[in-house]
Amino acid sequence: MSYEFGKRELNKAKTRLNILDVVYKLGSTTNFEELMVTTIAGKVGITEKTFYNYFPKKEDILKYMTSIWWLDLFVKQHEEPLKGELAIRRIFEHTAKNVNEHPKLMASYVASLLTRDLEASSYNIEAVDRYVLYPDLPFLYEMYIPSGNEILIQHIMEIDPSQDPTNKLLHLATSFYGSFLVAHTSGMDINKLYNDSLNMIFNIK
Repeated sequence: MSYEFGKRELNKAKTRLNILDVVYKLGSTTNFEELMVTTIAGKVGITEKTFYNYFPKKEDILKYMTSIWWLDLFVKQHEEPLKGELAIRRIFEHTAKNVNEHPKLMASYVASLLTRDLEASSYNIEAVDRYVLYPDLPFLYEMYIPSGNEILIQHIMEIDPSQDPTNKLLHLATSFYGSFLVAHTSGMDINKLYNDSLNMIFNIK
């Protein structure tokens, strides 16, 4: 299938990604909660009113951010397929990399989930945004991107299809968020925390 996006669509996607890029830069020194929409919009070159055409509330940027991370991971899986435990470990490695690059934003994302400012669901990344990010992967533009839990369940089932994946999924979710909180509050290495947690989950001494 051939995809053609109009100039207006492309500009909207580029602006949406530019907003995220500005938040990345501002979020490296300022807590997300303290960032003003007027400041973000000014850096992007749009009005505050226009900002809300892209993100109905400021916290939606965090959902967009993590959905982009999942999209990047989905592309990695396409380029270098892994299954089972190896695939799960790559998910955690990928998350740790992004957390190390954007610790304040990840902390704000988790906090927004806890305070219910955000629902624990993925942001639907539009086809044109995917095109701007990955212009050479047309298969990606309309493909359904599974949620984090769906991806984890798939890989858990690859390890042992006869087992109910619920228990292991709960352990992985606890490690995913719990290890991050420990790393964020204690200064410990999240890569080591994730690796140690996964070793326990997979019973590796």
